Formats: sequence, C-alpha cells, structure tokens
Amino acid sequence: MRRNKNLEILTLREGSWAIEGAARDIESAEKTAMQFMARPGVMGVRVVKESLKDIRNPSPGDILFEKLRATGNGDQIAVGEIGNTPPVCEDVEELFQGAGRKTINRLFRAYLDKQGVTPTEVMHNAREMKRAMDFQSMLPSAVARVAQLQSRGEDGGDTGTRRDALFGFVEKISERARNAESKKLPSIEKDGINESIERINKSANGEAPGYLFRVAASRDLVGKRNWWDKFATSVGWAEECESDPALANLDWFISDALSNAEVLQDLLGEQESLAGALITLMEIADGVREIDEEKAGNPENVEATALKINKLFRKAKLPESKLAVMDRVCRQLQSSGALTKDKEDEPKVFREMLQKLIPGTELVGGPEMAEAITHRQSHIINKGGEGGLKAATASVLPALRDPGRKAGYLLALFESDLGRSILKDEIEHHLNGLFMTPASVNQIVRSSVAPNKKMEKVTSIFYRIQNSNLPDARKQQLTQHLDELLATYIVDGRILDRVDDPDKPLHIRAFMLVSMCQPEMLPDGKASKLAREIIVKHLRRPNFETELVAQIADPTKKEKILRDFHVQLQRSGFFG
Repeated sequence: MRRNKNLEILTLREGSWAIEGAARDIESAEKTAMQFMARPGVMGVRVVKESLKDIRNPSPGDILFEKLRATGNGDQIAVGEIGNTPPVCEDVEELFQGAGRKTINRLFRAYLDKQGVTPTEVMHNAREMKRAMDFQSMLPSAVARVAQLQSRGEDGGDTGTRRDALFGFVEKISERARNAESKKLPSIEKDGINESIERINKSANGEAPGYLFRVAASRDLVGKRNWWDKFATSVGWAEECESDPALANLDWFISDALSNAEVLQDLLGEQESLAGALITLMEIADGVREIDEEKAGNPENVEATALKINKLFRKAKLPESKLAVMDRVCRQLQSSGALTKDKEDEPKVFREMLQKLIPGTELVGGPEMAEAITHRQSHIINKGGEGGLKAATASVLPALRDPGRKAGYLLALFESDLGRSILKDEIEHHLNGLFMTPASVNQIVRSSVAPNKKMEKVTSIFYRIQNSNLPDARKQQLTQHLDELLATYIVDGRILDRVDDPDKPLHIRAFMLVSMCQPEMLPDGKASKLAREIIVKHLRRPNFETELVAQIADPTKKEKILRDFHVQLQRSGFFG
C-alpha cells in the first residue's frame, strides 16, 4: 500500500479545480474521490500530493489518480432508467438477489449489452468488476441516481448517507471477488455441472459454496460474449443440475441473460404483433409454449434450448427467470407501442391478455404489472395525465368481471408507486364500492354461482385484503364487513341446516360441516364459528365415532373414513 503524509482530493466544477477533501492513503483517497464524482456538477476528480503548489497546473508526477466525466457522445454509455423506486438493500447480499440484481440490470443495461456480460458475472469476476468500476463515470452516476430515489419521502433518510452505504456495498463486492480470484475452482464446462458442484462443496474452506459456484460459473460464461451462447450454456447446465441450491444460483445467470433483448428475440422468433409477442412470453414463463420437437432434436437450433427452458419453467425450477420474462412483459405493456396492427382490435386483445395477467386475486407480475395495465388502458381510452389514469382504473374493472380479480388488481395497484402517489383515493373509492357498500354476499358474487363457490370467492378476497399493504385499520374494516356478510349469508340461506340434514348419513354431514371450516371456504371469524359450534356439538356426543361410521359395512372403509375425518379436523384447527 502506498502511503503519504497527506493527499488532497480535488473536484472539477465548471472548468475549475478545487480542493474538496484529504486522505492519508491512496486507497481511501480514491474511494472518497469516486464518491465526490457522484455529486451533481462534478465533472472530474483528482488525488494529488499535498506538496503540489498550484492545483491548476500539476506535473504528471503530482497526479496520483484522476477520473474525468465524458462530455461528448462518442462511446459514452448512459445510465438506464430504473422505473419505480428500487427497494432499499440493507445488506450487500441483497444486491446479488432478485430485486437488487434487477435494478442493476436496468441501470447498466447499455453497458452490459455492449460488453456482453451479466450482472452476476461482473459481481463475481474481479477483472470485470474493476472494468465496470473504471468505466467513465457510470458507477458514480448510478449510485447517485439510486441514492436520490431511495432518499425521497419523509422516511427516506439522507442522500449522502445512502450514497456512502451503496459505495460501501460496491467495495465489499469488489473485495470479495478479488479474494476469490486466486481460488482454484473447477471449470463447469470441462468438468460437468454435477462434478463441479461436488468438488466446490468439498473445498469451500470457509467461503459459501454457493458463492464459489457462481464464481466458477462466471469464469466460464464471461468468455462467451455472444448472448445466446451464454444463455444456452446456462440453460444446459440447469437441465443437467442435480443440486437444488446450485440450480437456484443458475437461475440468476439465466434471468440475467433473459434481460437481454437479443436473447428474448431469438427465443420468441417472428411475431405478428406486440400482443402476440407478449402472450408468447407469458406462455414461455409458464412453460406451456408449443415447441417443434423435431427442430429441438438439433442442439444447434434455438428450439433445443427453448424446449429445455420450457420444461424447467413448467416445473417451477426458475422463479427468478420467470420474473425476468414477466418484467419484460410489464415494461412492453406499459409502453405506448400498439398491441395490434389494427388499432380497433386493441381493446379486445387487451381484455384477452387480462385473463392471463389477472387470473384471480393475485396478479402475474405483481404491483408493477398492475401499474402497466393501468397505463396501457389509459393509452386505449386515449386519456392522459392524472385524470386519464383514474379513468383507466375505473374502466379496467368492468373488463375483469370477477370480484376476486377486481380485488387483486386494485390491491396490487395500491402497492405500486403509481397507486401510492396518484391513485390512492381512487383505489379506496373502488374498494368501498365493491366490498363495503354491498349489503349481501349476493351483491358481491352473482346469484347463479353455487353457495360453496360464493363463500370460497368472498373468502379469497378476505385473505387478499388481509395480506395487502393497506393500513391495518382499513384491512380490519373491510375484512370484518366481509365476515359479517358471510355469517348473514349462512344464516339467511339456512346453509348449515341444509348441510346438517338429519336425513343424510352422519359421515357425509360431518365431512360437509368440517369442509365449511376449511381455510379456503371460510376465514377464521364470525361465519366459521357458526359451523364450528355445530361440529363441536356433534363431537361431544358420547358415541360419535361409532355413529359416524355406523352405516359403513366394510371395516377397512370405516378406518379410512375415521382417519380422513381426523385429518380434516386437524386441518381446520380443531386440535390447536
């Protein structure tokens, strides 16, 4: 380590150099200089010797470190837009995982695409990490942008403090990658995925095996600058992988590659419209896309890799990769690009897409998808601004028809940046209209639906509200009203009288009553208490179990019914 009595840190603003700070060693001086680089208006930084007499006219030997912000177009790569405010990472490990890596993918998309590397590769390869850190002013600019976004609002904290924390994360990632650089690790490409995993697990020597596995994978993949080769190799490893933890790590590499437009385009092939492309992407994410198996027989064809990832998606083996695909669907849906060639077909096609995006009380793609749906609807109704977004929210609801789907859309939208900032009152208004104003279950769920399905539907809405980001008092208000409607529905409709009909065999009545107390049928509350009281009354009968199977002749069937009944009682919470 080079040490000096003192080093001065200079910043360049509006063409003039000025002393900004000081440090006692070159490493801390460089780190502080790069933090200054992220500040608005700073066009360059230098670390110079304290003995320098004229900071405006240094000799080459006086300048120990220098970084200048590019001013022309040339090879300048801009930091990408993030979209919604990125979640605050409290620990450096969170940067490796889903939300943190997704933000990195968006920020550095142009750089990553140009260099042919993924975020996971960069963060686990010391040379690539250093190259990214030294590239123009990209890293300081990105850190500054994230710090500013995360510091907004009353609880956001200080921008400078957040910026320092992010630079600290960068340094920790870099140091860990440097430490791993000297480790002898197997080549997955040469030694095979499962043999490599076994060798890494045996020789971890204090470092996390998962981290070392990612280092080894990065060494092989970083040499592949063709995006499809990188993707196909990762998918091939995943197909052969016998270790769930290693497969979870491979999911990171695959999801990173799926953030590249070229990979998705190759996977999609020719599409007639944006709507067709988005529907195909959703089919890919669900693992249900039809693949030409004859073409897939040739490992050189795109279909070979498409078939492999199809199977992995269908088995739910790649959760982060599925999110990456749905993130692209979300971003394209939110854009102003036409879904169809014929503008008149767009509303119909969009309604068909909503069936896939909002199948029930949960949205595919979560809050960001709810926001994208709202923006797309505003394009369709051709209304802009805040008024257009409110009108769009109102006009999406009739297209959903089902109350559970409406609840899912509104509550996911409430959890988005758009919902919290602009549409909060609008969402509250619709929630009241859907679930507070109705005086009966029949006003929420249409009367043609069977009673058990009505109760299940209202119960699913109950749980979605309970698990939402609504304030606790608001959750209580809505769920309590739904519970009271369910209780009234059971009493007024004489549901329990019909279930506990003495003319039916006791074992059938008992199972039906217990089913009323299943979590998916009725929530724990006033409504389920009515059914529980009847069940407890039966259970207290002296010879209940004998009577329960009295009409069953086969001893084996008797034992099975008793066993199944106890399982259902356990599931319904009767045994604590």
